[in-house]
Amino acid sequence: MSQPDGQSNTLDNLLTESRTFPPSEDFAAQANATSALYGQADADREAFWAEQASRLQWDSEWNQ
Repeated sequence: MSQPDGQSNTLDNLLTESRTFPPSEDFAAQANATSALYGQADADREAFWAEQASRLQWDSEWNQ
């Protein structure tokens, strides 16, 4: 199936997009995920997600 002219260029631009759009200070202040939480996840991803999983109720205990 052929694409309309210009569509390919649009997709190429999206693939190379590098701008960031940080949240406002007010929005960030009320966020559930803090920079400390991101730090924990970055330091030890498996331990972080194991801790998060332990906060859920499971029918049988997870192992991976």
